Amino acid sequence: MKICQVRQLKIGEGKPKICVPIVETSTSSIIQQVQQLQSYTLDLIELRIDFYQDIHDLDKVQDLLQQIRQLTQYPILFTYRSLKEGGHIQLSDQEYLSLIQVACQSQCVDIVDIEIESGNVLVYQLVEIAHENGIKVLMSNHDFEKTPDVMEMKKRIESMEILGADICKMAVMPNSYKDVIHLLNTTIEMSQRLNRPLVTMSMGSMGKISRIVGELTGSVITFASVGQTSAPGQIALEDMQTLLEVIHHD
Repeated sequence: MKICQVRQLKIGEGKPKICVPIVETSTSSIIQQVQQLQSYTLDLIELRIDFYQDIHDLDKVQDLLQQIRQLTQYPILFTYRSLKEGGHIQLSDQEYLSLIQVACQSQCVDIVDIEIESGNVLVYQLVEIAHENGIKVLMSNHDFEKTPDVMEMKKRIESMEILGADICKMAVMPNSYKDVIHLLNTTIEMSQRLNRPLVTMSMGSMGKISRIVGELTGSVITFASVGQTSAPGQIALEDMQTLLEVIHHD
């Protein structure tokens, strides 16, 4: 079994871990949602920093992270999502690198998302920054238009492991139910082949089943919403808890 331990959380063991994204734009609204989430049962929080209105002010980013860390003991996944992969803003390579550096050096986050399509040189730099600071790397790839063919999905996932991912993540958009099946079959095969935990999802309403059956296919994290969603097809937290428990119990 491939496990990535973050704080007390063993990602890759038991039920898929539930991650709730925060997509608020201001410091006050982000802090308010973090406080709200303390009354919920979940496994980790994703801060989608690309929605943050002060993302270019690294001092404010650091201050925000310090405030969040003081409020919660949930592991924090720090994510900048680029425009081409469905994000809210596009940063230059240097801005991306500086942002990840500030987040890692703050010691207030536990995992950073790194987009594999950023290019090998930048990816190597980002992975090195994270690992030098004891931060885990979730390496990701998102396709909001289609589901690549099976060989291409396998190639991308294998590349994530080679480039230093601690967790590999792939999210794709289905144009048919056959696409969903291709993603699920790829997940089963690659979760057995990799030496890292794997996270996959087929987005949109057509792909919702992929967010639920991770314990059967080998996908170790699922994303659920409290309020706003960060991607199409996300299921509400309470519903996700019920569905995962039914599958786990059976």
